[in-house]
Amino acid sequence: MVHDHSKLKKAVALLNQRGLDGLIIYSRGSFDILKPIYLYYFSGFKPLGPHNAILISKHGEVRLLVEPPWDSIRASKKTWIKDIHRTSDFLNDLMSILRELKMTGSVGVIGSNEMIWPLYRSIRNGVRIIPVDDIIEEIAREKTEEELHLIRKAAKIADVGFKAFLEHARVGIREYELLAEMEFAMRSAGADDIFNLMSSGKHNYAMHSPTDRRLARGDIVIGEITPACEGQFIQLCRTVSLGKPSPVLVEKYDMLVHAMEASLKQVKSGNPASLISKHMNKVIGEAGYGKYCYPPFMRARGHGIGLGSVAPGTVIDDETELSLERHQVLIVHPNQYIPETGYLACGETILVTDTGMDRLAETETKLYFKEV
Repeated sequence: MVHDHSKLKKAVALLNQRGLDGLIIYSRGSFDILKPIYLYYFSGFKPLGPHNAILISKHGEVRLLVEPPWDSIRASKKTWIKDIHRTSDFLNDLMSILRELKMTGSVGVIGSNEMIWPLYRSIRNGVRIIPVDDIIEEIAREKTEEELHLIRKAAKIADVGFKAFLEHARVGIREYELLAEMEFAMRSAGADDIFNLMSSGKHNYAMHSPTDRRLARGDIVIGEITPACEGQFIQLCRTVSLGKPSPVLVEKYDMLVHAMEASLKQVKSGNPASLISKHMNKVIGEAGYGKYCYPPFMRARGHGIGLGSVAPGTVIDDETELSLERHQVLIVHPNQYIPETGYLACGETILVTDTGMDRLAETETKLYFKEV
């Protein structure tokens, strides 16, 4: 549990700058790798739902309201917030705390898009709601030392995951069995959450959840390996050939590796994130695959990842307007469909620095193959 209250100090300063009576940070317990998880980021407590909120007054008083009430015991062990209220009547208790903290005028709400309409309307009837998700986004722009420690731990777990992926990929194993082996390895190494996608076959079209298909000789097996430690994710995208890869597969995968390397040279604090996509597409386009650099043949050239902010965005493409910032963590991947080979997976998670970037995982970026 982190005891640093710097997030609270920053939040209070920002809400006072905007003339707000206070903040509500809301969560209904939903989680998505490509969406910020504001309450978890701010408190260290990962709620179950259906309703949870942090209330912060302009004077720095902070309360955590937890539903279901029995989850307050777990919350007390996970968060630095000492004043925890258990509730089975969320709306009434929320409004009572708002009055107690004199948050009766303009109140900033973070996570309002998670609220169901009746709840949002009822709160709005009592106070003036101002959506201010950007307050947490501002605080979360630069990773803390604790967050960087967790990210590096997750990177080591991703390396363990790929090692298991490569070791257990064999003729006859089912896709879900392969991912079960990989998940077991990563959870044994310390992952507390995992998001994995894969596909197998002679000609893949996209990655998906594992099926009961059995791997066969000559398959191209692609994986998106994404473990997390205390909410901090990292992702590896890799391709394995079951049997000696064909010369065309080697050629096309080398093209993707070169495209990724060209894009990584553009990464440093202050550079437009769009340069990642433009330089990646340039290499692939010059190889004759310009039309395949856009959907539906791929989704994105990368994306941000993090609890409090997914800046520079859930999609990095030629049109991304935001610039890269120091200590942002993002995924860069030229994952895409190639007509001769099918969909291929190739990607890294990196840490942006003032002078460039650091690769976070140690697994080599290359086409892997296993003798069968």
